[in-house]
Amino acid sequence: MGVGARYCVKLIRKESHPRIATWLIFELGVVMSLVAYFTSLDHSVVKAALNLTDFVVVTAIVGALFFEQRGEKILFTRNERLCLLISGITVVAWTITKTAWIGVAGFQVVMTMAYLPTIESMWQWKPGSSPEPVETWGITAVAALIGVVIDVTGSHDYVAMLYPLRAFLLCLVIVVLVLRWERKNRGV
Repeated sequence: MGVGARYCVKLIRKESHPRIATWLIFELGVVMSLVAYFTSLDHSVVKAALNLTDFVVVTAIVGALFFEQRGEKILFTRNERLCLLISGITVVAWTITKTAWIGVAGFQVVMTMAYLPTIESMWQWKPGSSPEPVETWGITAVAALIGVVIDVTGSHDYVAMLYPLRAFLLCLVIVVLVLRWERKNRGV
């Protein structure tokens, strides 16, 4: 939660400029995951602690983004609209079918789509400070890697391992892009 709070502070201080589409899609994915989990027969608040924490953090970040916008029109790029559309279709398909594999696969699609607006933004380098803080994405990548190691060495639940593996790989891509951004700025 500390990483999320620091991210919100940076956002409100205008030290970071995240893509709102990323966080809206994360919110969709986290809510989808929570609903799917709590509708299953074997669920508990304790087992859902990480997912509930994600919900609180992502909701706080979305709230901070809307606060920072203060009534300004939110503009989405064509690719962001496409990511939002694909995520919405995935959620609707899962909601209608309630099929477990559509839920698992759909959740991975939604969460992967969530990273794409940020990756696109980071790919389009411009002089100036990076729109994303490296420490937030770096800490998230390390936490996800720990989750992968725990799944591989412990339960061997390879379906459960998809969540931290996807998060690790995509956070790592963002970290590399932030470092690339910073390296290019030093060369300017």
